[in-house]
Amino acid sequence: MRANPCRPLRALFLLLATLLGGGFLAAQDDEAKLEALKEFRKYFPTYREVAQQREAVFALKGQETVDAAQELVRLLEHRVPEVREAVLEVLGTYSDPRTFAPFLAELPKEKNAARRANLVEVFARAKVKEALPLLRAFASDKNVDAATKHQVARALQVLGTSTDVDTREALAALLAHADPMVRVAAVDTTGSLRVKELGEALVPLLDDATWQVQASAIQAVAKIRVQSAIDPLIAIMKKGGRLQQDAGVALERITALEFGFDTAAWEQQVAKLKSLGWRIPTDEELEKAAQAKAVSDKRYGRTPAPGAAQFAQIQTTSTQILFIIDISGSMEDLVVEREKFQGYDDYSKFAIVRTELLRAIDSLQPNSNFNIVAFATELHPWKKTLVPANVINKDAARSWVRRLKPLGGKESQELAQAGLTASANIGAGKTNTYTALLSAFGVDPDKAPSGPSTGGQSVAARNRLDTVYFLSDGRPSTGKLVDTGEILKAITELNRSYKMVIHTIAIGEFQKEFLKDLAAHNGGVFVDLGR
Repeated sequence: MRANPCRPLRALFLLLATLLGGGFLAAQDDEAKLEALKEFRKYFPTYREVAQQREAVFALKGQETVDAAQELVRLLEHRVPEVREAVLEVLGTYSDPRTFAPFLAELPKEKNAARRANLVEVFARAKVKEALPLLRAFASDKNVDAATKHQVARALQVLGTSTDVDTREALAALLAHADPMVRVAAVDTTGSLRVKELGEALVPLLDDATWQVQASAIQAVAKIRVQSAIDPLIAIMKKGGRLQQDAGVALERITALEFGFDTAAWEQQVAKLKSLGWRIPTDEELEKAAQAKAVSDKRYGRTPAPGAAQFAQIQTTSTQILFIIDISGSMEDLVVEREKFQGYDDYSKFAIVRTELLRAIDSLQPNSNFNIVAFATELHPWKKTLVPANVINKDAARSWVRRLKPLGGKESQELAQAGLTASANIGAGKTNTYTALLSAFGVDPDKAPSGPSTGGQSVAARNRLDTVYFLSDGRPSTGKLVDTGEILKAITELNRSYKMVIHTIAIGEFQKEFLKDLAAHNGGVFVDLGR
């Protein structure tokens, strides 16, 4: 059978057509990306609403070019933190090494501290492994500022590994840094990577002057399971407060023993075991003990901490507490599952919450400090800051709580229907979840800080508040952010340095996954009071 002489030519023609077609498509793609960036530069400066600005930034997702990355990095100096977070999120989706090559070349020569810290965070978000040697060098460089080192410590959590000697040396330098928020980030990374070789370096930080460093160190020694941390953890438990609870959990995690908050029992048993040459259990032994404990807890419950405060079934040993309570118009509605709410003044959601809040105030110990923030469209704080839970302040708080009522409810609607719209003020009864949560950090949403560390002394480190109870009956409906996913990311990111526990309580008929996730991401407990 004779070969067809045209077949090789036809194959060559098809190959050339494919190659040319691919090049044509690639050119089209590049042109589309250039056009997208051109439109962004034209319209972004005209937007005044934060939602529009964020949407415009997200329009550059999938439009990766060096020029697009340059434009986005410039926006990291934007005054609105929500815009900056959107920029970081988009840059985190870029993956071409050529996109980040100019920034890598620029970083060693960068003199502007804020831009240098921003670039480090960009490399972490985009998982630019090529930046790792430079970041590790920054860790021990005395000329590099605290804000940059804070970002380096965070970046090592993403880019480094526990087996990398250079990463371990960089973390060791950061653990000893003077700035408390650098230490917090370094401790968090050490624990997250489970760097056992640095376990002993964490033990002195259990007695750090900044409570957030202590909180991070407690969690880290529990993850790494450092035997020499046992005695310092018992000492922390003796002091009481929020860290008492954290220390108890860490001790159980390290030892597989369970003596609750009985420090005398801990000291006696640990001393006895040490005299017998005891070692902490292996991870496998710990897992078996944890399974047995879970069964026991379910059957018999757990012994509450002595003197623990309680709100909506959630206990805390904290002595620095903020209650954030929803008073939007929907809180006036009646609950559906009335069988769950016997013994209250009536079946309105607000009457139930008010009763629970009054009980919580009663449970506060004299050594506690507390405050209450009611919120709807605007914030309505009881006091400007935390105050001692003495007899006078507790009575004043009860009186204030009894005077509270939902805003923009039925009464407002009736006034509006009667034509008295000015008096009705229905707009006051929306749910501004984002602003309410930011109040726990002392942050005005229009004046949010650009980062956790400010020139050696951190805003977060000065914050006494360590425990928040947040109660709401619905989805956010107003504020700078209303998307629950965006609120969750923003609050969780901010709280990485503040280290507050955020407990959440839901009441009513609505999708409650947001509140459940908010507690889970911030060390808290979620309780659903019912519909």
